[in-house]
Amino acid sequence: MTDVRHHPPVSESADAVQADAEMDRLRAGTWNLLGSLLGRAPDAEILDLLCTTAEPAAEPGEDEADPLAQAWIDLRRAAEGAHPGALAREYQDIFIGLGSGEVMPYASWYQTGSLLEKPLLDLRRELRALGVERHADVTEPEDHAAAVCEVMALVIVDPGVSADWQQDFHEQHVAPWMADLFRDIREAPSADFYQAVGGLGGAFMDFERQYFAMQT
Repeated sequence: MTDVRHHPPVSESADAVQADAEMDRLRAGTWNLLGSLLGRAPDAEILDLLCTTAEPAAEPGEDEADPLAQAWIDLRRAAEGAHPGALAREYQDIFIGLGSGEVMPYASWYQTGSLLEKPLLDLRRELRALGVERHADVTEPEDHAAAVCEVMALVIVDPGVSADWQQDFHEQHVAPWMADLFRDIREAPSADFYQAVGGLGGAFMDFERQYFAMQT
């Protein structure tokens, strides 16, 4: 029989640490997913992943007050009926177009109305402080929404980035514009599958805003 004197119960503080770690894992995973969907049209592998792993905690009708859970449901349903070829055309129309797409997914554009402006310079300065460098084969500027999402995921899981730094990055480089971006994606004329992407992004922006509010 095990001697319980040598195995004290897990403390509440340890439980809290474990819960925080799991929350960070889920948050970083969502940021990475959004970065992937904003950076390129999903292929068959990503669609299969969404169909099998985008499982919200509640099914429709069970928790109608949880918009994030409903957004996951909507994205899963959109993935189930999507085809990579059609998604490639949809992505092209929304984000690239002929000259420009229906949505301009850049922080500078949303905050100043022009590309390659001060928000990009501020972000580059922050990335240097974080030790993050752009890959040589990447042509998009660092304030593309996909890149910002990926950096947000990075600062969540990087043990060298403090909670305050994570929150400051969000407040300076994400909060001022990304909710508007997801709204525009949801309302883009060519959006079908990407309506669900915009819906998930918008609901997640609300979740993150509430999350950081509780940390202060």
